[in-house]
Amino acid sequence: MKKQILLSFAFIFSMCMVFAAVTEHRWEDWYITFRASKNLALGNGLVFNVGERLMTYTSPLGTLMPAFVKFIFKNSSDDVAIWGYRVLCGLVLASSSFFLDRIFTKLNLTRGFYFIAIFLFSFNFLVIDNTINGMESAFMVFFEIYLISILVTQPKQLTLQLAIAFAGLMFSRPDGFIYGGALILSLFLFGKLAILKWEQANLLVFAKALGIAILFFAPWIAWTWVYYGTPIPHTIIAKARHYDVQFFVTATSHFIQNFKGSPNLYLPAYAVNFGSWPIFTPIAAFISIISLFYWLNPKGNPLARGLSFASMIMIYYLNVVSGLGPSPWYLPSAITPSLLVLCLALCDIYGSKFKVAFYPVLIGLATFTAFTFYQGTRVIRNQQRIVEFGNREQIGKWIKAHKQPNDTGFMECLGYIGFYSELKTYDYPGMSSPEMVKARKTIKSENYADLINYLRPTWLILRAGESSEIAARIPDLMQKHYKLVKTFDQRDAVNRANLPFGKNYLYVDANFVVYHRTY
Repeated sequence: MKKQILLSFAFIFSMCMVFAAVTEHRWEDWYITFRASKNLALGNGLVFNVGERLMTYTSPLGTLMPAFVKFIFKNSSDDVAIWGYRVLCGLVLASSSFFLDRIFTKLNLTRGFYFIAIFLFSFNFLVIDNTINGMESAFMVFFEIYLISILVTQPKQLTLQLAIAFAGLMFSRPDGFIYGGALILSLFLFGKLAILKWEQANLLVFAKALGIAILFFAPWIAWTWVYYGTPIPHTIIAKARHYDVQFFVTATSHFIQNFKGSPNLYLPAYAVNFGSWPIFTPIAAFISIISLFYWLNPKGNPLARGLSFASMIMIYYLNVVSGLGPSPWYLPSAITPSLLVLCLALCDIYGSKFKVAFYPVLIGLATFTAFTFYQGTRVIRNQQRIVEFGNREQIGKWIKAHKQPNDTGFMECLGYIGFYSELKTYDYPGMSSPEMVKARKTIKSENYADLINYLRPTWLILRAGESSEIAARIPDLMQKHYKLVKTFDQRDAVNRANLPFGKNYLYVDANFVVYHRTY
């Protein structure tokens, strides 16, 4: 193995582990998935609530791998499980360096551009954070890069390797076919790759690969269908939209009219949504416009143009179809081709009459990437310490100490509170709760007050602002049927945190109120 690959592998893996040690970040959804993973490891079935067969997770790999780690270290604390999963995901992400090397070698690019790619992946905040915080993003990034390398290099056993890439994307996330399809379609349109020429032999290769991939994935579909009664994750059912032609026309029109780039691709989690990254947001938006619209450059590298168009399809899918565009754990899938576009665009600059701009652009991009990564690390470290460990985990533990058997709880943020409280949860929109999904359909309302009034949970775990909105809609609900029993407020701790950027994100979950039903 080339020395440069070993160095790159070690660097990416080290970045993941150092970031994990510094931040200790565990994403909210980790605890939603891990509750099912832990139950499986302990022999209670792959379920959120013991005895209730409901698929409360999305990623097969992101659920089975933590279960496997927990099973191995069954008698150890849950911290061992998250660290074991972090190491596994760090190794998976680092292994992408091997396929990146294949891509850059096939393109006859100098070693320097390969190291630029390694740098951009290693210092993209969302890629590294979502590798170590319990999400399945490392698997998505790995299989996307693997698929791109197959299409570019056409290795031996081409059909089998394509099948593995296709199946890997699906095992990483059920909508993995969207991302794989976006890459294949876009590289067919722009990439000028031999394997993607419209020829009978190529069509036969893809048909066989798809058939083998279906065979790989079919056992999972069959098992979930038998075990849960449906192969569709309940998380998808709970978040499902009503799709029709009018929806797509309206949503697409709104997307086009309001699109100003996707700065979230190059900034820390929710930096755009909650603000306090003033100077960096427009810079990130500008970078994203380059990577998303590079396909419009007729003189650009064909592979870069194809990857750019694929990135644009992915962003459209996340914003219009799934509606999860700002969600940090989904974005690494769109970031992967976007970062490769930036590398190849730098190659184009280096080989053009504008070569004089190459080093200033490179230095500017590297400085922006490294600085936002550093500041994002500070934000997420404090968010974990103050909000997650200091607030939401404590809420769950307090409720567990005060609950009675058969108690139920309403909340929006299901992860920490649901895991540590061990409640039967009526979360919104119902990822762990068929009762919530049914209630939304029955009363035809998405309002928290209406749903609480209908479901009558024992506990209400609310952000302070949510409590005020509920009281305003149905005053009697809070005055007659529920009593405020505990406040968890970490806003002073947030104020004390020395954060020049990103502090608004911490305020979102810094103040909770807990109500108990009085009947």
